[in-house]
Amino acid sequence: MTHAAMTGTASDVRPGAWTADPASCSLAFAVQNFRLRTVTGRIPLVGATVHVDPGGRPVSIRAELDAAGIDTGHPRRDQDLRGRRFLATDRWPGITFEADDIRPNETAWTVTGTLTVKDTRCPVQLDVAGFAIPADDAATPVDLHATGRLDRRSAGVTTAPAFVVGHLVSLSLAVRLRPPAAAPARTA
Repeated sequence: MTHAAMTGTASDVRPGAWTADPASCSLAFAVQNFRLRTVTGRIPLVGATVHVDPGGRPVSIRAELDAAGIDTGHPRRDQDLRGRRFLATDRWPGITFEADDIRPNETAWTVTGTLTVKDTRCPVQLDVAGFAIPADDAATPVDLHATGRLDRRSAGVTTAPAFVVGHLVSLSLAVRLRPPAAAPARTA
C-alpha cells in the first residue's frame, strides 16, 4: 500500500489483513443501453480483505459482492438482471474478485485479478488512485478509489445484443479499509 505519491514509508503500513467496511464502500457500474443512454447502478459489497506483507506491500485481495442486491433504480430492470438471462442470482448469489498481482505504477497501483460471475472467471484490471496512510495514527482507515472496465461477455453475461445492452461495463469503486488490529504489547 505504499508508493511515492503516498504519505509515509513501507514501515508505516501495518502488515496483516486490512478489511473493508461494507457500509462505507460504494461499487458502481455504468453500461450503454440502446446506445442512447448510460444506465448506472450499484452492487453491494459483502466483504473484502487486502493482505499486506511485513514490508508494507499489498500482496493479495479478495472481495465478495452481493449480486442479488444489484440496484439500478429501476425495479423491473433489476429483477431482469437478477434473473436467469443475466446474473441468475437464485443459483449464484455472489460475485467474487481475487487478485494477487498488485503493482505500483507512476501515480498509484494497478491490480490485476479474476472476477467470477456465475461459474465464469474473467480477467479484470483495476487502477487504484493514490491514497495516504497517516504515519501518526496506525488505526485510521484508508479510503481508496479504483476504476476499471470489463466486457460483460467475458464474464458469461451474453444475453442481449450490444445495441440493447452494451458489452463494455465501466467500474468505479470507493473502498474504506480498516487496518489490522495492533499486535498486543509484550510484557516482561
